[in-house]
Amino acid sequence: MEQRLANTWRMTVNEKKFIETALLSDLRVDGRRPFDYRQLTVSFGREDGSSEVQLGQTRVMGVVTCQLLQPYRDRPNEGTLSIFTEFSPMADPSFEVGRPGEFAVELGRIIDRGLRSFH
Repeated sequence: MEQRLANTWRMTVNEKKFIETALLSDLRVDGRRPFDYRQLTVSFGREDGSSEVQLGQTRVMGVVTCQLLQPYRDRPNEGTLSIFTEFSPMADPSFEVGRPGEFAVELGRIIDRGLRSFH
C-alpha cells in the first residue's frame, strides 16, 4: 500500500521551492513557526461513547461501543477487542459509505496493534 501511495502524488517544482523557502524562513507550509502547535480540542458527545477531537482544522469523530459476552472456555479471564474504522464521504468523495476501504482497514490494524502493545 505504501508504494501505491507514493506513486499517487508527485510534488511540482514550484511546490518544492515553496517548501524549501518556507523551511529557510523558519515557517511551516501552513504559516506556523517551527515550534508553534495547532490547537487541540477534545469534546464528548451527547451520546454515550461518542467524542470529537479537533487538531487545527482536522476533525475526527469517534464512537466506542461494547458488548458483554461469555469468554472462551480456554481463556476464562480474557476478553476480545475488535477495531472498526470508517472514513466519511464528507471528508473525501473517494470514501464510500458501508464497506470500509483499504485506508480504513489499515488504520484499524494500526490502532489494534497500538492497543495490543500495552497488554
